[in-house]
Amino acid sequence: MIPPSTSDNGIPPEGERPDEDRRWDQPTSFLDTLRGAFSHSIHGEAWGRLLRLPNFLTIPGDLLAGYLLAPVNASGQAVRLLIAIPTGLLLYAAGLILNDVFDYAQDLRERPSRPLPSGAIHRETAGATALVLLWMAAFLSASFDALSVGIPLILCIVFYDAGGKKIPVLGPILMGACRSGNLLLGAAAAAGTAGILTPAPLAAALLLGLYIAVVTHLARQEARPNATFKPEHIGKLLQMLIPLQALFCLGAIHRFPANLLGLLLLPLLALHRRLSSRFPPS
Repeated sequence: MIPPSTSDNGIPPEGERPDEDRRWDQPTSFLDTLRGAFSHSIHGEAWGRLLRLPNFLTIPGDLLAGYLLAPVNASGQAVRLLIAIPTGLLLYAAGLILNDVFDYAQDLRERPSRPLPSGAIHRETAGATALVLLWMAAFLSASFDALSVGIPLILCIVFYDAGGKKIPVLGPILMGACRSGNLLLGAAAAAGTAGILTPAPLAAALLLGLYIAVVTHLARQEARPNATFKPEHIGKLLQMLIPLQALFCLGAIHRFPANLLGLLLLPLLALHRRLSSRFPPS
């Protein structure tokens, strides 16, 4: 078999490169990139690992807690909550995808089995998907008058993933702020912008943000062989978000008996453990 001819610098001349190289040389439209998500990169296992699937179970509790802790004000609250929950899920998914997009070079060295460096999901496809998810989240937050929370939350997510996470102290604080914003998104669903400025949602958001900031700090070295806190330990700490959210909900005694909905979060613990055995949560 005759190998393809090369130029003086060892690179095959244009027209003789392998199909894989030629494919990346061609300009790709945004729609082509999205189409690639369905033609090349729809692998449930890979996307489940990219999105740290078990952690999605910890998102609805943020929004439910914020919703219940806010004062009763806006009409049609149940519908607004049903819109807020997918908004929070979209923001979380976009943040996780962008995290791996920006960490691509580092993961090539330290975690080559991750979906992007391993090639299971194309980096361009992941980036385009994250942008679409952020746009959808902004649109949904506008539909229940929560852009005052949604836009700062989007900016916080992008800033964290784009490099803020590497800044000592500030990185964990930014991650905590993202979680706090998620809870306040639920408060905005209940009482509009005024709902996020009341003591109960603000106190819960602060406690939640501090917890996540501490977990993020502990997780900074998780990929190293001599790390004190391994990924499985970080996963258990993230799992503990669910009972914490249930406590926040039960604390909303002014919303009795609706506050008892927090008890419905507890069965998610068992499902989180089962999913964690297949999809690492950290």
